[in-house]
Amino acid sequence: MQQEASDSGLGKKLKDGPHKRGLFPVLLRGVTMGMGNPHPVSLNPKTMTHLLSRFIGHAAVQRMAKYQNSAFGLWAPRVYEEYQNVHDTMHSKLNLPNNFPGTVFAAAAFNLGGNVWTFKHRDWLNWPFGWCAITALGEFDASRSAQLILWELKLVIDFPHAATVFIPSAVITHSNTPIADRDIQISFTQYTAGPIFCWVENGCHTEAKFEEEDPENHCRMQEGKETAYLRRLKNFSTVDELLCKLL
Repeated sequence: MQQEASDSGLGKKLKDGPHKRGLFPVLLRGVTMGMGNPHPVSLNPKTMTHLLSRFIGHAAVQRMAKYQNSAFGLWAPRVYEEYQNVHDTMHSKLNLPNNFPGTVFAAAAFNLGGNVWTFKHRDWLNWPFGWCAITALGEFDASRSAQLILWELKLVIDFPHAATVFIPSAVITHSNTPIADRDIQISFTQYTAGPIFCWVENGCHTEAKFEEEDPENHCRMQEGKETAYLRRLKNFSTVDELLCKLL
């Protein structure tokens, strides 16, 4: 993947940074919502579209995406079910690209350049009651390069090649340690933007449109917002609960 990106002149065609997450180029593909959009929209990169299509169609990338999807369903089945409902509802209403049929995430990010380590940040646009899937790739010593830091939890975690982690990236501040000399690292992530969940919950409308068309239910929703997080937190499974299902 990194070689294909280099051969395509990625460094020349994309701004290398800095951006909020780091000093590396990022290619995005899928569906997002925000910045005033009245409904979910296709991520529409103006460059490297051919390279993105090759990545999405590559058998190894498809296996990674499906592995992330399956692991998500195993470790957080109720959260996964909510993602599935949002994904299916969105695609039943709108003609939008689906990166990997059979998976529940709306979008994917290819973090490239060979020197992928992130600044301290939160992905505030992601769904706060869900998970972002991240797979590390490359040739690097995970005991000294690109370790994952979860700041609120005070954890530094070795994150080796081909390992996948799931984190609530909108609410946990996270970053990586820098890449050591001569090490190479890239990563592949999948996620769903939080406003898509809100749009589906509002009957496939923005909140303003929902209030205009159904003021009674909008008022009811507003009254329940202060405690809505408690219901969403119950979607996460405990280890004991998961083990009981396996034994």
